[in-house]
Amino acid sequence: MNKLLFSFLAIAYVANNLLASAVAREKPYEGKCLYIDKQEQEQKFKSCQVNIQQKNLAINFEKEKYQDNNKTVSGKRVLEIASGEYAKKLLSDTGSIVSGILLAPVNLVGKIFVPDRDYQQYVIEYKDTKGKKTATVLNINRSDAPEFQQELTLITGKLITFRPGQTNTTIDIGPDF
Repeated sequence: MNKLLFSFLAIAYVANNLLASAVAREKPYEGKCLYIDKQEQEQKFKSCQVNIQQKNLAINFEKEKYQDNNKTVSGKRVLEIASGEYAKKLLSDTGSIVSGILLAPVNLVGKIFVPDRDYQQYVIEYKDTKGKKTATVLNINRSDAPEFQQELTLITGKLITFRPGQTNTTIDIGPDF
């Protein structure tokens, strides 16, 4: 029985790696990526291309003046991926690691979260090359979102969190006994 289970797991592991390389898309995903300048004076979404290749996520801004913010994130360094209402909560919660990293000037929260029906938004939290937690925000064309999500899950091994953020609530369970 153990040999059968081991064989099945070995086949699944090899198939997963083959599928990950076979699924690789030839053209990059088009979208808008959050640009943060070094002085944190400007935080805006700028046109970008996102490539997923060889278990890495490469983010490249289209205009030359924003390319100082190009980055490559290793899939194994990704800690969490969020989308939808949960992503909004990560960006707006005062104590969250993501809001602390991305939104030093708190008044920019509203500017970053302008809903756009053409894009699906993703917050990706990861460790940089120095081991420090950081994050980025990507808006990918909605038509490409399902394929992007599959590839992102394959290279990171992480499921994308869509759940609404949890809130602390008190529940009254009646009189003490």
